[in-house]
Amino acid sequence: MGGTLNNTRRIDLVGPKKLGSSGSPLPDDLLVEILSYLPAKTFFRLLSVCKTFRQLSYDSHFLLSQSCHNNVTSGFFLHRRNISGPFFIIDPYAGVPRKNLEFLCYNNVIILGSAGGLVFVLHRKDGALYVYNPARGTRCRLPSPPGKYCPRSGIAVRFMNNGDGVTKDYKLVYVSRTSAWSSLHRCRVYDSFAKVWTMDKKIDFGGKELDLKHPVVCDNIVFWASSHSESFERIDQYVIAFDVRKEHTQIIPLPEEAAVAYFDTIGIGKWEGKSLCLIHYDMYTWVFTLWLLRTTNDGPTGWVKAHEVSLGHMGFREPSYVSSIILSEVATTTLLVFTVLTEAYCYNIKDGELKKLASSEFHFAKLIPYSNTLRPCGEQEELLEEI
Repeated sequence: MGGTLNNTRRIDLVGPKKLGSSGSPLPDDLLVEILSYLPAKTFFRLLSVCKTFRQLSYDSHFLLSQSCHNNVTSGFFLHRRNISGPFFIIDPYAGVPRKNLEFLCYNNVIILGSAGGLVFVLHRKDGALYVYNPARGTRCRLPSPPGKYCPRSGIAVRFMNNGDGVTKDYKLVYVSRTSAWSSLHRCRVYDSFAKVWTMDKKIDFGGKELDLKHPVVCDNIVFWASSHSESFERIDQYVIAFDVRKEHTQIIPLPEEAAVAYFDTIGIGKWEGKSLCLIHYDMYTWVFTLWLLRTTNDGPTGWVKAHEVSLGHMGFREPSYVSSIILSEVATTTLLVFTVLTEAYCYNIKDGELKKLASSEFHFAKLIPYSNTLRPCGEQEELLEEI
């Protein structure tokens, strides 16, 4: 991978401008709006059709609009203990370019997370932080975060609405644990518009270890769930809420019915694009239970049970240890995605259909969702000429 990263060239994006002669009876702005709904796979196939598509491939406003209209989960990066594994495709129509994804799945980088089609990567050798767009084969180096390299870390991204229907800039929340014996976490916030780190604080996120690579962002709030304890007794797990704007944290206890035993698993996701959803898998009963967090202007008020389903109902014949649970939304469908030993499955909550996604050599792996979009990495992005 090291040689690949050096083989780059700078690309220049432009803002919205009048298209060349496209031969279309439609106004330019309407034509661009229609084309922005094309998935990345279809758009790349049409690049050689006419000059219009080639122009749009360098139009930053079009690329951002396309990313907003196509921001659904295409697949998952597999990882375990900061070692990246294969990529699982969940949407066969996304056309995720495998050659552009495979170069991220090596031991000399750590995938911190992904959002909006961007993949944020920490290089082990020098601790450099990069953002990649595998669909376009581009990358951009971000300013070095304050502090030393820390493999036990993760990112969350809050995209900012620019007022014209697109989300260009973002706040990057980069969190790492200070030590295994401390509840303090180092929380840093990067502003992509100002291109500076605006915050660097040590914050008490509670005594449990957090699942930092699986945040959920709802408006200005970033949520993380605690991971299970090494104790065999039922313990008090929780969800951490961090307000990016106010730089304030809140510990949210789980519902009493979701008491977590050693072999239980919890995860969080976004329900219908707006509500935080807690997923609890009870190893003893084989049951997945989904809870929605009720909120007011003053903050969270409690949990409401939304759905239950068992592995037996899905077709499994014996209890299994579930190591990772994620909610994924594709079009109007909500999928419960989970891993059992070396296999990943998705369950359609609406129609009850279970599908096996893939198998790997990774036991007890975690999943990082990825969306295949045309979103630029930044103004200073580079094109990887050979991947």
